[in-house]
This record gives sequence, C-alpha cells and structure tokens, in this order.
Amino acid sequence: MHTVLICILVAIIVVPMQGQQFRLLRPVPDSIQTNGSYLYGEPNIRNRSLGHRGIDILVRHDTVYSASDGVVDFIGYNPDDPDGGYEPNGGGNYIFIKSTWEESAIFLLYAHLERPLVTADDSVYTGQPIAISGNTGYSTGPHLHFEIRMHTRDFNSFRSRRNPELWVGMGGMGAIYGRIPNAANSTRVDINPDPKPRPPYTTFGWALTYNFSDFLIGSDDTYNENYAIGDVKPGTYTITALNGAYTRVVTVDEGEIVNADPPVSVDEYLLAERAYLLHQNYPNPFNPVTSISFILASDSDVRLKVYDLLGREIETLVEGRLTAGAHTVYFQAQLLPAGVYIYSFMSRSDDTDNIYRENKKMTLIK
Repeated sequence: MHTVLICILVAIIVVPMQGQQFRLLRPVPDSIQTNGSYLYGEPNIRNRSLGHRGIDILVRHDTVYSASDGVVDFIGYNPDDPDGGYEPNGGGNYIFIKSTWEESAIFLLYAHLERPLVTADDSVYTGQPIAISGNTGYSTGPHLHFEIRMHTRDFNSFRSRRNPELWVGMGGMGAIYGRIPNAANSTRVDINPDPKPRPPYTTFGWALTYNFSDFLIGSDDTYNENYAIGDVKPGTYTITALNGAYTRVVTVDEGEIVNADPPVSVDEYLLAERAYLLHQNYPNPFNPVTSISFILASDSDVRLKVYDLLGREIETLVEGRLTAGAHTVYFQAQLLPAGVYIYSFMSRSDDTDNIYRENKKMTLIK
C-alpha cells in the first residue's frame, strides 16, 4: 500500500476562489458539448490505463477553429479516406499546430478530421478555420479529438501533457482541479450538485472514476492535478472521495479555474505553542479510509505506524525524513476487521535530540 503526503491541515477545507482565466480559445462553438476528459483515464472508451489523451468534443462534419496563433507543424491526411477521419487504432486525419506559451513551445493536436483546411508550415491565427471535423474510431458518437502537449509533440515524453479541460472552456463556465492523495486505481470522485450546464449537456457522469495508477499523474507542471472537471457552472460544489476521507468545498466563478487543494500554511502561533502536533484521525469512526494529520516545526525524521490492541504492527504509514509544516496521510483498512486500532507517531528534529512521541486510538466500523 502506498502512502502519499500532502500539505493540508484539516480534512475538510472551504476553498476561497482562486481563479485563473482559461488560456486558449475553444476550438468549436460553445453550443457543442465536450464529452468528458480522457485525462487520467475518464472516460476512456477502450482502456482506462490510456489516460492523458485530451478531450473529445461532440462535433461532426463542422468547422474546427484554431485555439491559438501559431504555425502548422505537421499534417497527417489521407485524401482517399472514404470515412472522413475514421481510423481504427489511430487518430485519422489530424493536424499539429505549434504555438508558444510563456516562452515555451506548445503543440495542439486536432484529430479525427474529415479534411484539413491548411497546409504544413502555414501561419494561423486564433479563431481561424483550420479543418472540417470527421468521424471517429472508438467513441460512442462522432467527435473532434483535441490534445495539448507542452515542449514537444511527443505523446510519450514526460511532462508533455496538459489537460484541455483546464486550458479551454465554454464561455461563462469554470473548472475545478485537485489532488487526491493515496488514491488507488479506479477511485471514485463525486461532484455535487450537477456541475454541467444543461440542457442539452447530458453526457457528463457526476461520479467519475480515475486511473490513479498512471505514472504520469501530476506531470502537468502548470496544475499538478490528478483529477479535473471542466465546463463547470458558476456555483459552490462539494467534491468527495475515499468514502468521505477526502472532502472539498469549492466555489467557482465565470471563467475561473479553481484549485481544490491549494497550499495551506501553518499558523505560527500554533507551532510556537507546540512544536509537534498529532491530530485525531478524520473521520473517526471510519470505514474503510481515514486521514491522519500532523505538524512538524522543522525538518524531522518521522515514523507513523498502526497497531492493533494486542500490539501487533499492522502497517507503517510513514518512515523517513519530512519537511517542516503540515502533513496528511491516509490509512486504508479494507482488509482489516472492525475494531479499535492505535496509530503511533514519533519524530526527531534536526536541531534537537528531543524525540516527540504520541499515540491515538481510532475505530474501524463495518
């Protein structure tokens, strides 16, 4: 079982608006729906392990517009294709446009096209018609497939992928992103209430399942997210996962991209009053996941273990060196019987030989 550390102080956080405008133009009109994000495996039609694939936009045989200024970097086009962009195991007809963002190269892929309207090395401008959308190989309906890659157009390059749901959006809509620590593959993420504009936007699933085992989770150095919801109506939403151990309340305004897990500073007076602090787990009682938070006044060697009431070691949650500040780990007890367990915390800081120890009880119910 893997343990992931994050810098949060409490399990439920009410997040103030931290908005950022969408960066690029949407490649189709606002009236055309985005069929969810492939990023991190939701809702990949064929295989959830194939995440980071961009978004599908439900448009067929209609105009596709350039989302940025740039140059046509590459075109894959078969003029004899009778199906208008359909290609089993491939992207059909497609275009790469090379642009720049904050002095870095950015490559935009438009795939499953009936035909391009531009040629290689053409200069294009934002909003220019560049293609006619075609059909598709795998989706439940026709779509334009749209991806954003930073630094290189190579799909397999580490840190190349960007989530289009956080870079383009419908007018008046926002987006939410965050990081769920210690999330097993196929973890379910619930968003309440319905965040999508409707009608006619009816294909979004309010309970999303993500491929958290993907080794490229968090590779986006702009957002560093492992889940995202695009085209969100302005309003306040509750996001839950891990049976409520992960709960966030976020407010989204028009055009804003809101981080559900912003860095949280530790109150100086709290650290001055008590150099080390171990919180009671939350929720408690729990089933089957709970969070354990603690504060370090300085960089320290830390050990956090779970025992049963007979003193038998159940699991080591942390054993190693951590930086000063607030940390949270998650304990998953799906395979354990109901009962009372002890979590035991020990830390030693760099600037003192004093060792801080504390034990607390937690109750697993089933």
